[in-house]
Amino acid sequence: MSVYAKEVNEYLSAIKHGDKAKFKQLFELVSPLLLGVARYYLVDKSYCEDVVSEVFQKINLYIDSYDESKDGYNWICRITENIAYNFNNKFSKNLDNAESDAALREAALMDDAETLMDDVETRVDLFRAIDQLDAESRELINQHFFLGKSFKEIGGEIHLSKMGVKKKIDKILSKLKIFIEN
Repeated sequence: MSVYAKEVNEYLSAIKHGDKAKFKQLFELVSPLLLGVARYYLVDKSYCEDVVSEVFQKINLYIDSYDESKDGYNWICRITENIAYNFNNKFSKNLDNAESDAALREAALMDDAETLMDDVETRVDLFRAIDQLDAESRELINQHFFLGKSFKEIGGEIHLSKMGVKKKIDKILSKLKIFIEN
């Protein structure tokens, strides 16, 4: 278990045993990463902050069911994924079929990113690896995976074809995989 995951477990255990002051520290520690998890799973990225807010409501509500022998960060990520899926089911009805189909195709293109984010340590390593990238690569990753922009939207901003943007992002993902594997 990583140092990060141990710290999350310590906060969750303290909260479970009545130290409500640790709740704010837990929020400050994990909310930036949970925003990324929410962005990954949501069809409509505008709900990210709502999802994270609901995650902390659920943590507060279900802290007694938290198993201290398990990985707390994974527990929190599962809560985030479930809430994001609920938001998708609730609010995707507002999208027309073309938008919904486009969102599903876009999600299929993110398979490499999903592979990279299999476990807690890899997630933390991923964010560290992203910090190691040059500014242009970081911006492309941020725009596509965290802001949810399509290859076409990014291409329009940087005067590159949709396929050109996809190739650049694929190369960046390859770099990130190598960095994480080492």
